[in-house]
Amino acid sequence: MLDNKETQHLTTIIQRILDQINHVAGGLKARKNHVLEARRNMNKATGVIRDFDDVAALTILVTEVAQQEQSYGAASRRLQILQRLLNSPYFARIDFAEDGYDREEIYIGRHSLMDEKTHTYYIYDWRAPISSLYYDYGVGRASFNIPSDDAHGALPPIQGEILLKRQFQIEKGELKYFFDSDLAVEDDILRLELSKISDAKIKTIIHSIQKEQNAAIRSEAKDILVLGPAGSGKTSVGLHRLAYLLYRHRDSLSSARVRIFSPSPIFASYIAGIIPDLGEEDVETLDFPSLMEKYSNRAFHDQYQQIEYLAAAPQRDIRRCWLKEKYSAEFITYLEEYIKNYTPSFDPVSFNRDILCTSERLKDLYADRTSAGTLSTKTARIMTYVNQRYDEYFQKNRRAITDLFNAIHDDNFSNGDIRRLFEEEKNIVITDLRSRLMPKAKRIYERALTAWGKKQRRVTGSDNLPLSFVKEALNQEKLYFEDALMLMYIDILSGRIPQEKQVKHILIDEAQDMSTLQHRILRRLFTTSHFTVLADVNQALYPGINLHTQAELKAEHPKAQLLPLTTSYRSTYEISRFAKQVLAFQDDADTKITDENATSLYKRHGNEPTIIQNKNPAAAAWEIIRNLPHEYNTIGVLLSTAREARRFYDEMEAARLTEPHPLKLIANTNASFGPGIMVMALPYAKGLEFDAVICPEYGQPVFEGRFGRKMLYLICTRALHNLYLVDST
Repeated sequence: MLDNKETQHLTTIIQRILDQINHVAGGLKARKNHVLEARRNMNKATGVIRDFDDVAALTILVTEVAQQEQSYGAASRRLQILQRLLNSPYFARIDFAEDGYDREEIYIGRHSLMDEKTHTYYIYDWRAPISSLYYDYGVGRASFNIPSDDAHGALPPIQGEILLKRQFQIEKGELKYFFDSDLAVEDDILRLELSKISDAKIKTIIHSIQKEQNAAIRSEAKDILVLGPAGSGKTSVGLHRLAYLLYRHRDSLSSARVRIFSPSPIFASYIAGIIPDLGEEDVETLDFPSLMEKYSNRAFHDQYQQIEYLAAAPQRDIRRCWLKEKYSAEFITYLEEYIKNYTPSFDPVSFNRDILCTSERLKDLYADRTSAGTLSTKTARIMTYVNQRYDEYFQKNRRAITDLFNAIHDDNFSNGDIRRLFEEEKNIVITDLRSRLMPKAKRIYERALTAWGKKQRRVTGSDNLPLSFVKEALNQEKLYFEDALMLMYIDILSGRIPQEKQVKHILIDEAQDMSTLQHRILRRLFTTSHFTVLADVNQALYPGINLHTQAELKAEHPKAQLLPLTTSYRSTYEISRFAKQVLAFQDDADTKITDENATSLYKRHGNEPTIIQNKNPAAAAWEIIRNLPHEYNTIGVLLSTAREARRFYDEMEAARLTEPHPLKLIANTNASFGPGIMVMALPYAKGLEFDAVICPEYGQPVFEGRFGRKMLYLICTRALHNLYLVDST
């Protein structure tokens, strides 16, 4: 039987929400009229600009329109939040008695609800400082911190005692049940949450954030590096942290100044909409191909072509050997120094044997003035000086220049023609000078690679880096991904691509899948940004591309606070234990983020992974699918490569009998994640989860060796409830 007091409290809160909805909706109509009126006034003013006063008046009107539109947008968002609160206003209550004060009932929900006149909080936002008590403590002594941006340091924690901890299930405004929480009940609630069927979209976890997750979400460090095993909630933590930071720094941070870097468009479709679900405006999601297309018109193969190539290429393949060098931290640092110390040869700038600029003066101007100097800024400095010297020379020697051109061309030119001829001569010199001061990225890259290749040959005595390959690769109509990426980095280092200083925070998911080069690009391009970095090196599959150690990740983000997540929640205990055993054979301890014993498995029990012996994996897959629970929304048939995924998709279609279930092939970035049966190449499954996973290649050589075991580990840890391994050997 439900508590009458809680039922009555919910009724009162819903009425308060309805009152605010009516108030905001009423004001919204008036705000809309204000916006329309301000736009009409601005449009009228635009057509009658006669003098400076009209320009000033128009500026005022433009500002007014922007303010009215901003006010209307804020009211619209508030109305949406209130409407969302109607369904489930809050999910928890804690009764907290701060030392020296009376007991206070604190209700916690997705969003806050407050009386604007009395400043009384009826519901606290889950991101509010006091709400952390719910995530960090049980009944008993507790404390929470109030974050401060004060230069004098952090405020002392608020101490007190939690006298009651209660969790609610409210649906469509109706109280279904509540628990007074102790540890066992909290475990049951979490277990219930994790046992739910996947809905093909990542879920918010505000009801069930764990203490170590809460620490990462609310960390006051500017940069953080969150490390944890598959299923530990890294992606959820990262996304909830963005929502928290937007709440915490509302005056200085907006969604427009935040970016999410995802491993693929498929993953981006999986996480789409969660930031608005958490009450903030959506955040732009990017990947590297889209970033490269934004800044360059170079045609290039995508990263998955690179991965497919490496999956089939022998160890001594020329491209593989060169790629390892190009992505090495040593070569990237060498290239950075090469560009930083680049100094062209200087000749005096002259006109008709008169020296306008000495080579010594040009060399002095080209030297770095600041540590932030680039080829672009140094070139601009010289161009400004040389143009100025040409202008001064022309003004002082106009008569002699006129006589010279008239004599050369046997003509009598006008003043305008003389200036044009002089500019043509100047531009020939300027063009040649600029090309030497700031060479094209491809030229810099080719020179640096050639010098590096010769150096490596001297050191190793090996000829596995033929220099002819460098030119061949760079002269292709469609560049290899690694070369297009490096050319973009050179453009950033040289200053051709300007820094994006308006971006203030970046979330990098699956950071172990990014190369050192990609991490450097983000650091150099977004110089004023802070970073939330999420990684699991046990999911780094590709030698020479991915970052396989904690030390490598830390080296690229040296100021980041290290925050480990140690518990895996996604899969059942039986699946997680099996996946952990797959990694237990690791022969390289440095590939692990934490010590083996530091990763604990959440005990949500289910079926043991099923190993099926069958010479016909496609038929076996259909048999498995027929016997799965009908309510399962997502079933992943995961293959090692895109080629294998396409092959097995065709086999399953051929083996289809009267199966009503449609198959979806995901073997390129054009697909999106959604409900149904997905035959998917493993690289595209990063960060995703399925109700059931089928691995048709179990027992094949592809899963042998250290990186083969990592591939199998990745497949196993995609499964929420059921895992099937089909062995046809």
